[in-house]
Parts: sequence; structure tokens; C-alpha cells
Amino acid sequence: MTTLIRAFANSGATGQAPLLRPAQVERLFADGLSQITAQICDWAFPVTLVGVLGHYSDRAPKAPRYYQVPIEDLADGSVIHMDIDKTALNGSGIEPGDQVRVVGRIGANLFRGEISLRLNALAISLDEEPSHNRRRQERPLLDLLRHLPRKRHAFPEQPEPTLTLIHSASSEARVADDFLNALQDRVSAARRTLVPVSMNDPIRIAAAIRYASTAIVAVVRGGGPASDFRVFDHPDVLEALAHSRAYRVLGLGHSADTSLAELVADHPATTPSAAGQYVGDQIMKIRATRFREQREAEPRRVETIIRLPWLARMLRLDQPCQNGSETIQP
Repeated sequence: MTTLIRAFANSGATGQAPLLRPAQVERLFADGLSQITAQICDWAFPVTLVGVLGHYSDRAPKAPRYYQVPIEDLADGSVIHMDIDKTALNGSGIEPGDQVRVVGRIGANLFRGEISLRLNALAISLDEEPSHNRRRQERPLLDLLRHLPRKRHAFPEQPEPTLTLIHSASSEARVADDFLNALQDRVSAARRTLVPVSMNDPIRIAAAIRYASTAIVAVVRGGGPASDFRVFDHPDVLEALAHSRAYRVLGLGHSADTSLAELVADHPATTPSAAGQYVGDQIMKIRATRFREQREAEPRRVETIIRLPWLARMLRLDQPCQNGSETIQP
């Protein structure tokens, strides 16, 4: 095929345009791409590729030993796929969204007239540069927040709502008492569910939120260093809050920074006491509204009761008596 290309090129140089059929044009184009692909595959030198690991899948049945994994450049969104042995990735602790360094050789595939580059991976590791770590965490969170439900819930219009309080399991933490003291028994003990969890474990916090079946869910914790509040930026916690059908209240005793969970909650308070006070105040407003509506309805009800006998007599004016006597005249 290379000889054919040179022959056509030489004929063009002599001033005679080559006469080609459509099939020959396709063959020329395919041969040129094949040469380019072969040259790329001849590059034997290894390269180190830095990028964000995407979601991967098996290449089975053609290559059951390998994963095909996209690697994305955060700078411009460019993507190159790599083939990596499953044993090199499984058990490594590396997950989609991680910033990684991959050592491998560049290759190319030719399919239906299109060349796609690939990387034949030899080794993979996490990229430990601080800036890369920050971007590795930010990108998945941004992607998650972009797809989370953004619907805000209205406070339940119930004078006696049910409530789940998720608080620290530490015996030294008094955040549950702070919340309940501010609530002032406006939610009875029978309608409260207290769930103590480790406030450093996002998996348990998320599970407690998901399993709550009450009208209100409150998550509270006391103050501490900023690093202790990163748990409220965890994807599992954000997803659990976003998909909860309850009214979501946060009482996090750390006002220096805003956690991502506060962007998802219906009411973020700065302390557990403030969260309890808010819930109690809303319940009292609903009760006051119900009481006012009942008082306004009471005179109408009494007036209706007073008028009923007269209405009944009017309805019986033209009816015969039950004892068969004549019709009562007004």
C-alpha cells in the first residue's frame, strides 16, 4: 500500500493527475492512517501522565484482564483512555475522582477511519502534590452538588411534629441537652427519636439521616477545629441530606467556615441551642395560628347551632305530625 501511495505521488509530480476510483481513495486514506498509527505504537519510551481518574469498565470479552479507564485533564477537560491490568488497580485504594500519576506507553487505535489515542499503563499511584489533592477533592464534590436535588422543604404544618435528633455519641458532648433545653419540650418525648453517632464518621451520619422517618431531622454537634467539620462536606452526608423528605435542620457549633451540608439543609443554625430554639419557635407559631383559626371559627359554629332548631321547625311546617294529626300551621 505504501508503494501505491508513492506511485500516485510521483504521477502528480509529473503533471498527470492520478485517476482513482472511490475504493482506491478510501484505501489511500486508510493506509495513511495506518502508517500514523504504526508510528505512534513504535514509540517505546514510557511517559508519566497526570490527571483525574474517571469511572472505568471492563474491556471484556476482548481483554478480560484489563480495565479501560478515562484520565481527564482538569485544565481543559481533555480525556485519554488507558488500559490497565485489573490487578494493578484492584486493592490499590485508588477510586474514580482521584488525581493520579500513571506510567505507561502511548498507543493508538484505528477504527472506522478514526484514530484514538490510548495509554498502556504500567504503574499507577496517587498524585501527592497538595494542589492536585485539593483539585482531586473539589472536582467530584462540584460534580455531586451539580446533580443533587435543590428543593427546599417547608416547615411541617403540624402542631405536634415528630423529630429525629442526630447528635454526638460521646458522653462528654452535651449538644443533645443543649438542643432539647432550647426546644423546651415543644416536641414531646414520645415523638422524639435520639440517634447518637460518631461525628467523625460520615457513613454513620449519612445512614442516620437516611433511616429517619420523622417530619423533622436535626443534626447537631459542638465546636472544634475546622478539620472536624470536613465530615459535613462528605458526599455521603450531602446525598443523604439532599434526598431526605424531612425538614432538615443543622446546628453545627462552628461559625468560622460554611460547610457544604449547610447549602443543602433547610435551616442551618450556628449552634445546637440555636437549632433547638428555631424548631421550638416554629412549632409555637403553628400552634398560635391553629388556635387563632379555632377562635375565629367558634362564633360561627355557635351561631349555626342556635339557628338549627328554627331551621328544623321551618322544615316541618308543611309536614304532618307523627301522630297522624293535622298539619301544624305557623
